[in-house]
Amino acid sequence: MERIYDVGAVNVSVAKATPTQVIVVATGRVPSTGWINPALGAWYYIDAPSDGIQDFDFYADAPIGPSLPLMLPIVAEASITRDPNDYWGPGRPLAGVRIHARTNSLEATLEEPERAILTAGGLPLPWPFPWRKTAPQGGDLPFPFKLRGLETDDSFNASLLGKSIRVYHTGDAVTKDYRTDRVNVELNPSSERIVHVWFG
Repeated sequence: MERIYDVGAVNVSVAKATPTQVIVVATGRVPSTGWINPALGAWYYIDAPSDGIQDFDFYADAPIGPSLPLMLPIVAEASITRDPNDYWGPGRPLAGVRIHARTNSLEATLEEPERAILTAGGLPLPWPFPWRKTAPQGGDLPFPFKLRGLETDDSFNASLLGKSIRVYHTGDAVTKDYRTDRVNVELNPSSERIVHVWFG
């Protein structure tokens, strides 16, 4: 396994479950088709870091056969069964996470959600990324989601009505034709869970 090309968004939250879990979700890009098994690998420390930040490597298995040189999105998640208030020991809380890729790193602070997150072994529910119509600055379209709070967006749900749909797996080759009447659903090839939804 090796680090992905870059990381573009990070979300860290607390699942109201027993035992308490810290949920980390990160999205990034890989430089070609064929990358599989994305994962977040937590760093281990001799002494707890002074800033209270937990570091992760964002890595995946590089293609072993022919691949197309194409920047593609990828997503990984991690869950840590630990009380965030005593993460580094009694009275030493988790401040946030830092995700490392090959060309950059990105931090996210831990914010207590306004309501519980229900998890089913995949992304937090309800989806923590309401639709955003433009790509982030410097990003490639499509990259429509900003991982943030837990509010739902009814306008996004309504915008799906009447659209044609294309479903594919991360790493699959897809056409680059732009169609305003199409919604695209990207699935994790190993878990079959949705990792991205975008129009075009």
